[in-house]
Amino acid sequence: MKMRFNLIISAIILFIVSSCKESDRDEDKTFHTSTDVAFSTNLVYDIFKTFYQAANYTQGIVTNNTTDSISVYGCDTIFKDTTSNPKWLKIQFNSGCTSEGITRSGKIYSTFDSYFDITGATATLILDDFNYGAFKVYYGTITIKNEGLIDSIPNYTIQFNEVKIINNYSQRINYSGTHQLKIIQGGNTQTIVDDVYSITGSNSGRVFKGNGFSSQIITALNLSGNCNWISSGVVTVKPENIPTRTLDFGSGCDKSISITVYETKNIVEIP
Repeated sequence: MKMRFNLIISAIILFIVSSCKESDRDEDKTFHTSTDVAFSTNLVYDIFKTFYQAANYTQGIVTNNTTDSISVYGCDTIFKDTTSNPKWLKIQFNSGCTSEGITRSGKIYSTFDSYFDITGATATLILDDFNYGAFKVYYGTITIKNEGLIDSIPNYTIQFNEVKIINNYSQRINYSGTHQLKIIQGGNTQTIVDDVYSITGSNSGRVFKGNGFSSQIITALNLSGNCNWISSGVVTVKPENIPTRTLDFGSGCDKSISITVYETKNIVEIP
């Protein structure tokens, strides 16, 4: 009986050790967590830019009465109700709506407590049916508050509330945090094409392989309105139970990022 008991205990220990070896959580030299943080940040700002373009070109959502767009990319449709309380806007993407190499489908729905171009106005984006390439955003909200001009620069506070992303393998990302966004170029025009955003803040959540994480932007992220990817900036990423990594977005409009682990730099591409 004792021998049988010892065999059972040994089998359980072997299973636990084997399982831990297969988990990214215990592999100090991997960089999956940092890659997923970079990917998630790019994805949520694709949503922001799409929303921001639609909102600023829609009569009744902003105070400007000279422009009223019906589409952002030409393969989507903007719907609105500016008489309801709260007023709302919806961007509905056609099947296979592709622009600059990114295919989007589903919808982005937002409500407003005031004209969005007025200081103090808040927009809430409700995400439950939006697809970015092979990834689906199926839960969460993004709250954007117009903080007005600070030193003549438009400022916004952005809160990410449990934005959940799923991939083709049914793995999930949970992304939350608070950012400060400044429009350091192009803020005096409605279009996003000439915009350059400077972003600071922090995040936390869980990534595709199950790692919990916290992150902090230590050098402001820079994102151009006409680029699909964050072009520069540095973030520290701390996965659960393993050392902090340094995520560097580089210096150009591309998918390449570098992740430093134990003073070893790894160059990878985000999805």
